[in-house]
Amino acid sequence: MRTSHQSGAVSRKLILWLSIPVVLAALVFGGWSALRSKHQRARADWKTATMSRLSALSLTGEEVRRELDSMKSNRGVGEHQEWTGDHMVLMTNDEFLVYELRHGLNSGFVDHLFLARGSDGRWYYSTYHFCNSMVGVRADEPPGSIAEFASRYAAREFDGKSDVCLQRTWPENR
Repeated sequence: MRTSHQSGAVSRKLILWLSIPVVLAALVFGGWSALRSKHQRARADWKTATMSRLSALSLTGEEVRRELDSMKSNRGVGEHQEWTGDHMVLMTNDEFLVYELRHGLNSGFVDHLFLARGSDGRWYYSTYHFCNSMVGVRADEPPGSIAEFASRYAAREFDGKSDVCLQRTWPENR
């Protein structure tokens, strides 16, 4: 027969052993949350600096005009039509986007971020995985318009200021 002392010892040991997985799970979740928050803050800081740079850039200025002229002169040259540049995307109807992109983690832990000003005067954002400097889409046929680009690559319009551009646009099924 168990004494009350033995029964209490078993109870305490059981509680201790059952609490260890709970504490470990809380530590793992807390560390994951802290790390994700740190990465999201860095992404938001990048957005602020990038929006400032893109806002200051003249869409009719020499820098933009030079890259645009270079891309137009190389249309149809080689195996694939060059429609993406280092900071510009050129549509077949001559509309263009001046962009910057931030490569996130391919695991979905931190989303990619594409921010752009369009020749139509609008601002766009996307979390599509364009991969390092648009390498992932260069083999695609060039879009006919900014609207087609937006549809194809999950780009959304925004006001050019708010943090709405930090929301996920792609993949939509997550």
